[in-house]
Amino acid sequence: METIGIVVIVMAAIASLTKIIDVVTTILRVDVHTEINPIGRVLFRRLGVKGGCWATFVLWTVACMGVAWPFATCGDIVDCVCAIIIYSVLTYLNISTGLFNMRGIAIPFTRTFIKFYGWLGRKLGVH
Repeated sequence: METIGIVVIVMAAIASLTKIIDVVTTILRVDVHTEINPIGRVLFRRLGVKGGCWATFVLWTVACMGVAWPFATCGDIVDCVCAIIIYSVLTYLNISTGLFNMRGIAIPFTRTFIKFYGWLGRKLGVH
């Protein structure tokens, strides 16, 4: 495996580890009724907040690593650079979600997701 492939794996691991920030702050500060993500709300109703958060973490980690491995081992330089950029953005979003959960600080991207989740909740009929 080339160095760029190792960087892809490391970035995927960092994206997975920063998901813990989201998970812990959600467990500490969010309940079923205050969860903004309608899919998360449904999951929390079924598994509880802790169970739903940790289930999401496991799925997130499996997806991150499952996508990273083929890029790292078989991808060309452009694929690897794109994967690194995507994992960097995901890391940033995990941290910003943790900040929103703990302090109510919403970056423009977070505000966009809040609007999207409101729209999605209306379309899915999840309240």
